[in-house]
Amino acid sequence: MIMAVKRPGRVLLRRGRAGIRLAGLALDQRRALGLPGVAKRAAARLWVASRAPVPHRPETRPQPGAVFDAIYAIGYWEGEPKRYRVFNMAEGLRAAGYAVHVMPFDRLDEIRCHRWRATALVLFRAEYDRLAGIAEVLAYARAAGMRVFYDVDDLVFDPALADRIDGLKLMGAHQRRQFVAAISRRRRLLLACDLASVSTAPLARAVAALGPPSIVIPNSLNREQLLLAGEIAHAARVADDKVRIGYFSGTRTHQRDFAECERALLEIMERFHRVRFRLVGYLDLGPQWQRYGDRVERMGFLPPGDLLRAIAETDINLAPLQRGNPFCEAKSELKFFEAALVRVPTIASATEPFATAIEDGVNGCAVRDYDEWRFALERLVLATALRKKMGEAAKARALARYSPDAVIPLAAAALGIGAVPATAKSA
Repeated sequence: MIMAVKRPGRVLLRRGRAGIRLAGLALDQRRALGLPGVAKRAAARLWVASRAPVPHRPETRPQPGAVFDAIYAIGYWEGEPKRYRVFNMAEGLRAAGYAVHVMPFDRLDEIRCHRWRATALVLFRAEYDRLAGIAEVLAYARAAGMRVFYDVDDLVFDPALADRIDGLKLMGAHQRRQFVAAISRRRRLLLACDLASVSTAPLARAVAALGPPSIVIPNSLNREQLLLAGEIAHAARVADDKVRIGYFSGTRTHQRDFAECERALLEIMERFHRVRFRLVGYLDLGPQWQRYGDRVERMGFLPPGDLLRAIAETDINLAPLQRGNPFCEAKSELKFFEAALVRVPTIASATEPFATAIEDGVNGCAVRDYDEWRFALERLVLATALRKKMGEAAKARALARYSPDAVIPLAAAALGIGAVPATAKSA
């Protein structure tokens, strides 16, 4: 009976806390935009939400006492990270015969209440939240012999580095405070787990600097992307003399990243009139781009399938990151391998993950400064055969390193679930 009283109380407290956060965000937006601006943005978001497909159906709650190889709890639902770190992994592990359950982090206490067990409990980008029953679940997990992983794909667990995250500049005062507080709560939960699973080597070193052990499980492709890439390969492309360069920014936090390549790209646009620039996502182009307006194609945020098609329609993919910024240096190489899947070569900033994935001049270009950006762009704009050769080599690298067949055995070994799935499956 105690449990029945406590859990509804937690739900009410979580809802109250969420209401306070939303009120703070609304106040930030009112200060920045005024009431008409807030209303306009809210209407736009509702329209986008009404058209957006449901990315994943909620899973059926397992029977009490269910046993799994791995349980994933998602603590961060914004954007696409959960697709790479949770849904792709769960899909691949299930296809290999493992028993996997995926759930929201705010329902974490169901694990203890229903006496579920697993070899690995993976907490994706979650925060230490007493209202989710985290202390009780950690105690239960350890008593049941579970190994608890903290999984993260960005350097968002060290408050000392918060000021290096460019996206903070786009936030209001309340939202900034909430963001930094969330970083501290992630750090606390990370330190409470047995070890961390991360997407890149720089992230592994950042975790190690805080104390816990860590292991790298790369981001990966999924089966839907592989099938779609096969369809795209057989579709006819536009036959003309244009060279299409694409930048797929995703969120609004990449303004300084784009600055790494912008000057060189503008020079290429000036010199080669057959070059077209496709910008997908959110980015502010300055007045220097006005003269190229008829050669710039802007597209909003795209769901994964449409995004892959949009990449496939380009000839060169750009992946700039602000070098020397630890937050950016820890980013994964997914912009390389997704473009590679549809045989599009990438020019990327030579961060460690990109420089490891890209063999410069063979399956792409890893560049360090303006001169190298300009040289790589000019070389690929002028050489159709080289672009095709690099694209083929890039696809071979992507399949060898980032396909489910390559990553899932690494993930299974890292999670300690072994080569043979658990014999007791969930209902």
